Amino acid sequence: MSAEVAWGGRWEHPDCGAFGEAVWEEEDTASSGHDCDRGGEVAWSAEWACHGCGSGGDDQFDDATMTYSDHECGDQEGEVAA
Repeated sequence: MSAEVAWGGRWEHPDCGAFGEAVWEEEDTASSGHDCDRGGEVAWSAEWACHGCGSGGDDQFDDATMTYSDHECGDQEGEVAA
């Protein structure tokens, strides 16, 4: 997997209406830090982008999930020299 993959997304807790946004790196855990006394789960909608080749994608997952794009960057061997 490419170390150049970055994630960004929005979390929501539908039971209390709280929400927020965050940016994090590949293989990091997306955690809202939200803690309230209402039930239900925090859900994420996020996108990833590879800064090496421009590929991207999106995903939805529960709070406190480690994120993986499973992206193999085709630009790793053929980077253009400046």
